[in-house]
Amino acid sequence: MPYSEAVEACGTYYEHELSESIDEPLWLVDFPEENREFYDRENPEKPRILLDMDLIYPEGYGEALSGGEREYQYEKIKRRIEQKGIDLKTYEIYLQFAEKRLFPSAGFGIGIERPTRYICGIQQIAETRLFAKLPGILGL
Repeated sequence: MPYSEAVEACGTYYEHELSESIDEPLWLVDFPEENREFYDRENPEKPRILLDMDLIYPEGYGEALSGGEREYQYEKIKRRIEQKGIDLKTYEIYLQFAEKRLFPSAGFGIGIERPTRYICGIQQIAETRLFAKLPGILGL
């Protein structure tokens, strides 16, 4: 499902409502560049749309993972940093590597707690860890 359809159907905070309304995992794609980080790669066939994705679990379990392709071309990285209003000095070392050469790459982030919660039907993600760290709650 394209990001724009998710927002149109469920509003700005689409994740929870969308997750509760689906019966099987759903891939979200076509995120606009203003909604993601400077290092996400723009789709060459769809200007201002990124090659990113999120996997949403059904039954209210929310986001399973998030990821995508990374920008590797120096000028594009620099332009996106400037568009985000970030001082280039903040990423000076990263830009030095990019100027020399970065290789195309992609990936995603997933914590073991999220699939454990989904597979086991656990309501609170804190219950997937032995000593969960929760704001304002002592774990021991």
